[in-house]
Amino acid sequence: MPAKKIIVALLIIIVAVGGFVAGLVLLRERQELREEASVPTGQAEVSISPETGDYDVGDTINSSIYFNPANIAISGVAVRLTYPFSGTTPEVSVSSIEVNSALLSSGDWTCPIQNSSLSGGNVVVDISCTNTSAFGFTANTATLLANLTLRVDRTPSVSPLVIRFDPAESIITRKTNNEDILLIPTSTGSYTVAGATTQISGTPTPTTRVTGSPTPTTRLTGTVTPTRAVSVTATPTGTGKGGLPDAGVSYPTYFGIGLGILVIIGAALLAL
Repeated sequence: MPAKKIIVALLIIIVAVGGFVAGLVLLRERQELREEASVPTGQAEVSISPETGDYDVGDTINSSIYFNPANIAISGVAVRLTYPFSGTTPEVSVSSIEVNSALLSSGDWTCPIQNSSLSGGNVVVDISCTNTSAFGFTANTATLLANLTLRVDRTPSVSPLVIRFDPAESIITRKTNNEDILLIPTSTGSYTVAGATTQISGTPTPTTRVTGSPTPTTRLTGTVTPTRAVSVTATPTGTGKGGLPDAGVSYPTYFGIGLGILVIIGAALLAL
């Protein structure tokens, strides 16, 4: 066999082996990552204030949404809050969403998303703000993001009315790499409206139905009427980006490894 042909075959083998090794390395690493939402290892926090309150029909509930970047420079904050309703319209409606004027007046913040909507038996409130300064925003205390005003139009079917952060749609991004640093939110706003006879404490199981006297394993607060059935509505799963990143291997990686093996075999046969 001519020396030139042998050299070409060896070069093909070397390139193929290199591609094969590179494919094996890629197998050990994450190939497809979705954008993270709030994460268990986050440092920044979001909260609702006040966390409790007693109201009557016709009253206004004034809540404030805060964020704390934990002294990390951030580039943006996005939160989604939800609370349930029954019937065709919410018993407690959103009157207004007002972003902190001090943030907007600084010229470093823009807040394009400030809206509320209805989705699957829940009122959904979305607030999203971006910091456009070169160094980002830094703070080590709770900073007001927005004021949320609710109006009690009717007595809710379930009391207290609980407003929660959606961990799958809430995020605080680090300035340097846009990594999410938001700790999974635990703060809630729990508001009792007079006239609501059903009170449930804790997080109910979606399939729980209590009739008559409560069993020892079901914790209820308030007065339970023996003939009244308590229906529990499950909290819907958020849509959009998920709570945690997914890792996997892309199909092109498998294809590249397989092609590399075929090239090696072909080059070896060519060299014979």
